[in-house]
Amino acid sequence: MTLRRCLIPGPVRSLGLFATTSLIALGMAFGPASAQEQQTPEQPAQEQQAQGEQTTQTEGEREAAEAAQALASGEADEPVVLNAPKPDARRVYVQDPAHFAAVTQQFVIDGSTGEVIGMTDGGFLPHPLPAADGSFFAQVSTVFKRIARGERTDYVEVFDSETFEPTADIELPDAPRFLLGTYEWMNALTPDNKQLLFYQFSPAPAVGVVDLEGKKFDRMIDVPDCYHIFPATPDVFYMNCRDGSLAQIDISGEEPKVTNTEVFHGEEELLINHPAYSMRAGRLVWPTYTGKIFRADLTAEGAKFLDPIEALTEAERADGWRPGGWQQTAYHRKSDRTFLLVDQRDEWRHKAASRFLVVMDGNGQRIAKFELGHEIDSINVSQDDEPLLYALSAGDQTLYILDAETGEELRSVDQLGRGPQIITTHDMDS
Repeated sequence: MTLRRCLIPGPVRSLGLFATTSLIALGMAFGPASAQEQQTPEQPAQEQQAQGEQTTQTEGEREAAEAAQALASGEADEPVVLNAPKPDARRVYVQDPAHFAAVTQQFVIDGSTGEVIGMTDGGFLPHPLPAADGSFFAQVSTVFKRIARGERTDYVEVFDSETFEPTADIELPDAPRFLLGTYEWMNALTPDNKQLLFYQFSPAPAVGVVDLEGKKFDRMIDVPDCYHIFPATPDVFYMNCRDGSLAQIDISGEEPKVTNTEVFHGEEELLINHPAYSMRAGRLVWPTYTGKIFRADLTAEGAKFLDPIEALTEAERADGWRPGGWQQTAYHRKSDRTFLLVDQRDEWRHKAASRFLVVMDGNGQRIAKFELGHEIDSINVSQDDEPLLYALSAGDQTLYILDAETGEELRSVDQLGRGPQIITTHDMDS
């Protein structure tokens, strides 16, 4: 699969940034010498000093002049391919499914600076999966022999997180992956980063296991009619079932062991398709269409359900406030805070973008309600001590980066494809 990385021609970088000033800079670089040659002994020293001050170059003009000279001498003819910096908590991945296009892109961004540090290409409806420790990132993808038709191939790609070179390309037999709008937890890495789990919908529900260490497909596991994948340990994961319970699935033996939890939500309490899950904390945060948030701690021993919390007041719900967007929920592990996109909207408009965000603490108390100033489809949050809030607008093709504590917009990154939808991060402390 084609891979695009950050191409930065050495000295040309300055020329690109200061192209409009390069000629001025060159004029200033050579102008003073001509002026000095025409200087007559009779000119007062003060006048010479004044002329010198007028021709002093700014740093930008000097860099532009140096870059132009390097280009003219042939020193900068070849581009230089740089490695990305080591991943940290603020690196963010923006997946652009491009409105169901056959060929797609993923943008890799430094949240601290707003710089795009690299890109990868993908196929149809790829699912991004950054390793929690930053050691690699992967994606599950699909391509067709004739680009948009023909023989189908499903595969897993694994990328080095600094060079962006693919380190594994693993084909999945019989094209098993479920092709649907990019839902973050329909695929998952196990906590030890040794296996990748993906969901099969047809001909029967199943979870596929990919051995990342051995770089090979392992097996398909029959599961109940449940969906989403929330790993608790390398051998235990949970899925959400239609009866309102979670299925705990243990794959450590030859045959999977399935145990259902208690029913934690009623039939009328419809869950949004995009929960937030912290694999390091084992915390699942799942809002309903009305803003009620269910929470559970998932371990190998079982699921512990916490008391639900309400993100919206009764008055707000009566006034038409509801959650909405694509990836509407984010969770910050250290502060135990939940972030939820909300707006005033008609019922069943839960996929429409939102202009507001509410922040809830671990006790269910609202900490803040921010007006975002943009139509936001998806959110996520970095996991460091002073977290950044990532707010993505598919309509603007822009990632807005905010202070998660104050809601202040710090910077933005635009021109992110055609319809970016999913934001993922490494679950790192710094």
